[in-house]
Amino acid sequence: MTSVAADPTFPVDLACTPSDFSLAGRHIVVTGAGRGLGQGMALSAALAGARVTLVARSADQLAETADLARRAGRSDCFVHPADLSNLEAIPELVETISERGAIDGVVHAAGVQRRKDAVDVTPEDWRFVQTMNAEAPFFLSTAIARRQQAESRPGSHVFIGSLNSTIALPRIAPYVASKTAMVGIARILSTEWSRFGIRSNVIGPGYFQTKLTEDLFSQPGQRERIMGRIPMDRLGTPADLGGMAVFLLSDASRYVTGQLLNVDGGWLAA
Repeated sequence: MTSVAADPTFPVDLACTPSDFSLAGRHIVVTGAGRGLGQGMALSAALAGARVTLVARSADQLAETADLARRAGRSDCFVHPADLSNLEAIPELVETISERGAIDGVVHAAGVQRRKDAVDVTPEDWRFVQTMNAEAPFFLSTAIARRQQAESRPGSHVFIGSLNSTIALPRIAPYVASKTAMVGIARILSTEWSRFGIRSNVIGPGYFQTKLTEDLFSQPGQRERIMGRIPMDRLGTPADLGGMAVFLLSDASRYVTGQLLNVDGGWLAA
């Protein structure tokens, strides 16, 4: 922590300072960084001073994110296309990314959804969603943490949950299961990794206007119904989530681990 006063006797553990929210000098990996919430969190980390490795399947979408960062004055975003559903390739992916510098943090924003009644869910539907939403984040985090522990390097792992980490909305059974799993994963990793200075937390986004929710909002009356439940009377934006991501990646949250923090405009409280 940086001292808040010129007096060297000031107790530095008494107050949080602006520098505690800085990510300057840190290398952050953000998956799903090509669009939507992942893109917003990647840009937020970059604007907080981090070097960011952008991971997603689409090189074109990642290039767009990197271009947005450059337009904001940040030129150190690295484009790294990858298919995270190939779990066996994740250790090699981490090794390659680490050549740009040791990894200090990761945000698991890649995610998928299939909307249908539970009785119509196929084994392929289930495997597809679980692989992308739960298994890939787990194995990516463990591959990163393995290196962090070997290097005695602290870190922060940010998982992206959902309202469905707390409740269960209908017609998305595989998604609900995967987002509930995020909370359990973050908690077990926090109990195992805290002694290494590695934290793990979950952000639970509420209703945001993204590609993933386009189908939902296109249904007659759904947008009005959802808006009627949000006390802040608006949908979330990627910038709304970026602040929480920066907080959890930074020293400002150094005593926060194993937690689910909802960013939902008050939806769960209503």
